[in-house]
Amino acid sequence: MLLLCLVIVSYACYGAEPSDLQQEDLHAVQNVLRKGDASLDWFQVLDKRAVDAAYSVMVVEAAPTELRPGFPKRVPVPRLTQIGIFVVSGKANLVRLVLDTYPLSSAVGYPTLEQATAHFAYVHFYSDYGYYHGSIKYIYDLPSRRPPLKIRYGILALTSSERRNDKLRYTASFGRSGQVQKGWTERHAMITVEPGAEASLPEFQIVDAPAQEDIYTAPTPLRAGNGESVIIANKTPPGQPHQPSGIYVLGKSGTKQLFPAPIPTMDFYRKMLPGKQPPVEIWSDIGPFVLSATKIWFASTFYDGEGVSGVGAVGTFDVPARKYQMRHLPEIVGWSGSAVLLDGDDLWIGLMRRPEGAKYGAGLLRYNVATGAATKYAVTDYINTIDSLRGTLYCGTSHGLYTVCDDKVTQLRFEPDAKGKLIMVARKVR
Repeated sequence: MLLLCLVIVSYACYGAEPSDLQQEDLHAVQNVLRKGDASLDWFQVLDKRAVDAAYSVMVVEAAPTELRPGFPKRVPVPRLTQIGIFVVSGKANLVRLVLDTYPLSSAVGYPTLEQATAHFAYVHFYSDYGYYHGSIKYIYDLPSRRPPLKIRYGILALTSSERRNDKLRYTASFGRSGQVQKGWTERHAMITVEPGAEASLPEFQIVDAPAQEDIYTAPTPLRAGNGESVIIANKTPPGQPHQPSGIYVLGKSGTKQLFPAPIPTMDFYRKMLPGKQPPVEIWSDIGPFVLSATKIWFASTFYDGEGVSGVGAVGTFDVPARKYQMRHLPEIVGWSGSAVLLDGDDLWIGLMRRPEGAKYGAGLLRYNVATGAATKYAVTDYINTIDSLRGTLYCGTSHGLYTVCDDKVTQLRFEPDAKGKLIMVARKVR
C-alpha cells in the first residue's frame, strides 16, 4: 500500500476574465506561433485564466487559411490546426513562458483550462458531448524561465463507497475504456479514507484493483418501519426503452400494489421553468433514495435532451399513507439528483444534469426536512456518493473527494507531482 502525501493549494480569485476573448491582443502570441509555422494566419483564443494580478495562462488555436468554393473569404484548414498554451502578462499578452504547442490532430478533444497557480497549470481534454479524455499538468517556475515539466494523467473519479470500521472505502477510476489517448492509460483502484483528528486532513491509502463491472441488478425488497416491504422500481434494464418508475408496496397479507411516481404536467413545467423550451415528453423518475422508518426520501431524475425533460424535486413516499409529496424547490427544480444521504434532519443531495452526452454535476444541496431550509454548496463535479463520518461530509465525485465541515468546502484530488508520484492535493473551494 502507498500512503499518499498531502499538499494544500489555496486558489485566489482575481476578477473575471473578459467575456469576449476574441478582443484579446494576440500579436506577441502570433509571433511565437509563426516561428514554428510561418503559414499560420488565423488565430482565436480558446481560454484564458488568471494566475494572479500580473499573469494569466492562455490557450490559443491557430491555423493557415485557404480559399474554398462557395465561401466568400479564406477559412482555416482543420487538419493543420495548432494549439498553443502560454503564460502571458499585461494587456498586450506578452509571452513569458511557452507551456506547450502541438497539432490539434494529435489529441482527442479540445483543451479546457482549469484555474492556474503560480507554479501549476492544468489542461483537461473533452470531446463532443462533454466526454473526458485525459489531462496534462504543467509544472513551471516563472522567474527561472526553465521549460515546464509536462505530465499526462487521468482525473481520479470516486464511483462508489462503503463504510468499514469507521473508515470509508471507495472504488476509483483514473479513466475509462475508450477515453484513453497517447501517453495516458486506464487505471482502477481501491482507496481507503481515514478521517484525521479534529480539523486535520484525512489520510488515504490506495491500491490497484480490477475494474468494477457495471451489472444490472433487479431491485430488492426493503423493510419499512410498519412491517411492510417496499420495492423501488427505478431502473430500466439495459437495452430496453425507458420505463417510468414507481414504488411497490408489499402488504403484510402478501398483496403487492404499484404506486407510479408523479409526472408533472406540461403546464406545470412551463410555470416552474419559464426560461426553457418545453419538451415533447416529460419524465420524472425516482432517483437516489433513502428509507427512513416508514418514509422514503428521494430526488427525482430525468433525461434532459432530444425532446425529453423534467422538473427536479425533493420527493417523499409515505408507506402507510401510500402517498407521494413532491417539493419543487428553486434550488433543485432544474436539476436531477445523483446521490442522497439523510443525516439527522439534513437530506444531502448531489445535483446533476443528464443531457445528450456526458452527465455533469451542478452542486450539493442541503435540505432540512424539519424546517424546509435549503442551502447549496459549491461542489462543481458530478457527485457519485455522499457519506457522513465524524462530523464531516464526504462526497465522492468525478474529480476526487469533496469534504464539507462547518460549511467549508474542500476538494481533495489525486494528481502527479514533479516526479510523477501520486499525491493528494487539498483545494479550498470556499
